[in-house]
Amino acid sequence: MRLIFGAAAVVLGFLFATARAQAAAEFCPATLVSDPVMVDGNLARLRLGAISPRTVSGVVRLQTAKGWYAASFDNVPFKSLQQNYNDQGMTFSHEDFLSDDIMVKLPTRDQVLYAYVAQARATGDALMNWDRYGDVACSPTPFSPSDKRNAARPMPVLSKTPIALTAKAIDAPFSGTCAEPFADVQVTKPGPFHYPGILGRDDPTARPTGVTVVVVAVDRDGSVVDAWVWEPIGTPMLDQSVVDEARKAKYSPGKAFCENVPGYFVLRSVFTQ
Repeated sequence: MRLIFGAAAVVLGFLFATARAQAAAEFCPATLVSDPVMVDGNLARLRLGAISPRTVSGVVRLQTAKGWYAASFDNVPFKSLQQNYNDQGMTFSHEDFLSDDIMVKLPTRDQVLYAYVAQARATGDALMNWDRYGDVACSPTPFSPSDKRNAARPMPVLSKTPIALTAKAIDAPFSGTCAEPFADVQVTKPGPFHYPGILGRDDPTARPTGVTVVVVAVDRDGSVVDAWVWEPIGTPMLDQSVVDEARKAKYSPGKAFCENVPGYFVLRSVFTQ
């Protein structure tokens, strides 16, 4: 028996993991890996991440109740961090690549409502080849400022060498209005799933049990850029069946500030006897 759970990918480290992944896709050379956390009134603590080692320069934009701000960062290295995960008793690990903590000083003592990497340029990236693109304009992520799915997620211990930035006021980068300014990536038509017939053919009780989690990268037009295993069940043939299902599904793109934007969808399959 299989239980299926689908959800838009919140801003978590799993988007930047590569261990055991069959493929991967990024829409920007750097991405925020968690919501900014306010420290000492006007300092916003944040971290950047990617799926491979690299050094990145760019611009982070932050929105507060009083307006928009921007802070530039230069030559920030992303370092390897091995992290362990557990899902229903299954333990696995991923190698993530994260920056040191970035502390952005705002001119006012206001909570950051929304933040994203607006521009980035990478060097030393041998996996995704971002180096050849130079400065990349990056889209906002499809997560509403009122969506606090990550609010309770604890931040790791502060880096020994945090990076200090100062934000400056900018004009609002978005002016459009609509009834639904934000929307997650959604499945509009599930893909067909084919259970590998060879598994448990002689003994159905010997079929693998556990969880397969697949991440799907969906472009602004709803097309699938790629899909890959984030959490394997341990049977590659079964993992691949879930990847095939995810790739053949139809999706609606994410939306941010009334514009279609790329995003991620997570397909979680639980296999039981």
